[in-house]
Amino acid sequence: MAKSEENAPKVRSRRAGIASWSGARRLLERGKTALLVVVQIILLVIVFFQLNYLGCRRHTAWDLTQNHRFTVSETSRQVLAGLGTDVRIVMAFVGNSELHAEVKGLVGEYDRLGGDAVVAEYLDLSRSRARLGELRDRHGIEFTGDQLVIIGGNDRVRTIPAEDLVNRDASSGVVLDFRGEEVLTAALLEVTEQRQRKIYLLTGDRRAEELVKIAEQIQPLANAQNARLEGLVLEGREAIPEDADVLFFAGHTEDLTDRELGLVRDFWESRRGGLVIFLDPSAPMPKLHSLLREHGVAPRNDRVLSVVSIPGVAARKSFDVPVSLMPGPGPNRDRAALSLTLPGQTQSIEVMAEDDLLLSENIRPIPLMIASSGFWGEADYQTEEVSFNPALDHGQPDPVYTAASVEKGLPGDSGLAEGSSRLVVVGNANLISPNGQTSQVAADFTMASLNWVMNREALVGISPRRPTVFTLSVAPDKVALLQTLLILVLPGLALIAGAFVWLRRRA
Repeated sequence: MAKSEENAPKVRSRRAGIASWSGARRLLERGKTALLVVVQIILLVIVFFQLNYLGCRRHTAWDLTQNHRFTVSETSRQVLAGLGTDVRIVMAFVGNSELHAEVKGLVGEYDRLGGDAVVAEYLDLSRSRARLGELRDRHGIEFTGDQLVIIGGNDRVRTIPAEDLVNRDASSGVVLDFRGEEVLTAALLEVTEQRQRKIYLLTGDRRAEELVKIAEQIQPLANAQNARLEGLVLEGREAIPEDADVLFFAGHTEDLTDRELGLVRDFWESRRGGLVIFLDPSAPMPKLHSLLREHGVAPRNDRVLSVVSIPGVAARKSFDVPVSLMPGPGPNRDRAALSLTLPGQTQSIEVMAEDDLLLSENIRPIPLMIASSGFWGEADYQTEEVSFNPALDHGQPDPVYTAASVEKGLPGDSGLAEGSSRLVVVGNANLISPNGQTSQVAADFTMASLNWVMNREALVGISPRRPTVFTLSVAPDKVALLQTLLILVLPGLALIAGAFVWLRRRA
C-alpha cells in the first residue's frame, strides 16, 4: 500500500505528460488543418482571378443569332488589326430602339476585335445629355436620332444614321437586310485612310446595259471598303485621271490604240497604278495582249472546254469552266481551294513563272486559277466535233490556267522595298455576270484583286457579308396539309401515345 502511494505521483505525472502531449498533438493537427484551409482558400482565390483574367483576355465568342449577324468577316478583321490610328465608336441610341440590340452586339464585336485601337462608347439619347453636349461642342455633331459616330485619332468624324444600317421593305417597313458590318467597316476606313480610293471602269465598247449591271454589283462592295467606282472613256483623253488607283477592263471588245496603250503603260509602270483586266476571248486585242505577254502572262487563241458524253445523246462541247483558286501570295491569300464556274467562253493564259529573263527584270507572274481536270485549251474550237490534239491544244496533263497576276518591282529591288506595279488578268469577260447573277466567290475574288493591285493588303480577304431575312415560303396547296398536321395529326398522336401508356400501367 505504501509502495502504491509512493508510485501515485509518478503515475499522475506520467498521465499529465500524456495528456499534455495529446493536447499538443491535437493543437498541432488543428494548426495543420487550419493551414490547409488557408492554403486552399488562397489557391481558390488565385484560380478565380486566373479564370477571370483568361476570360477577359482569351475568351471566345459564339454568334447564335439568326444569319450570324455578329460574325465579322475576315476583311473587317484585317481592317481592325491594321488600324493606323485610335478610333472611338460612339453608339447614341434610345434604349428601346428597334435596332438597339443588333447594333450594340456588332459594335461590341468591333470593340473586342480592335483591341486597344478601338474604344466603344454607349450613350442613351434620353439620359446621357452631358456627354452628348460635350461631343456636340467638340466635334459639331448634332444628335437628332439614333446614330453611330466614328471618330478617328485625327478627329475625322463620320456619322451613320441608324437607318443606313438596314434595308427596309418600302410598303411594310420590315427590315430585309442588316448592313451593319458593311457600313461600319467603310466608315472605319474613311476616318483612318488618307483619301478614298478611286476605281475607273473602262467602257471599251462593251454594251452599256452590261456595264451598268457590272457596276451595280461592284459599287456596293467598293463602298464597303472606302472606294468609289466611276466610268472612264480613254478615247480622246490626254492622261489618266490623277486620282485613279485602278483601271478596270471589264471585257473590252475593241483593242487599244497606240496612244491609249501608252497611257495605260505609263499609268501602270511610272505611276504604279493597278490594272484588273477581264479579257473577252472573242475580241482581237493584239496591243493589250502584247503588254501582258511582255510581262509573262500570254493570252492564248483557244477556248477552254470539255466534251460531255451522255449515253443515247450526241456528245456536246461544254464551255462553262469549273476552276479552283490556287494557293500563293496575292489576291488568293486565305482563299485557296475555293472554286467557281466561269460562264460563257474562256481563253487559257500561259504563265511564264520560271522565265529567267523576267525574273532578272524583277517581274513575277503567278497563276491564280486552274481549270478542272477534263478541260483543255482547244485551238480549233469552232468545229462541231473536237478532241484533244497535243500538237495544237493546251493541257492534258499540263495545267490550264485561266487567271494570273503580275508584280513588277524596280530592277535589283528583290524585296520590293520601293514598291511595285501590279496587275491581274482573267481569261473570261463574265466573271462579274452581266445579268446580275455573280457568285459570292467571284465577287470576293474581284474585290481581292482590286485591293491587291492597290497595295491594300489588309483588305485581301472575304468581303463583308450582308445578312438577310430568311423567309420560308409555303405553297397555298400545302398550307391546308400543314394546318392539318399541326392541329389534328400531331396532337392526335400525342393522345394515342398517352392512352397507350395509361393502359399499360393499368394492366
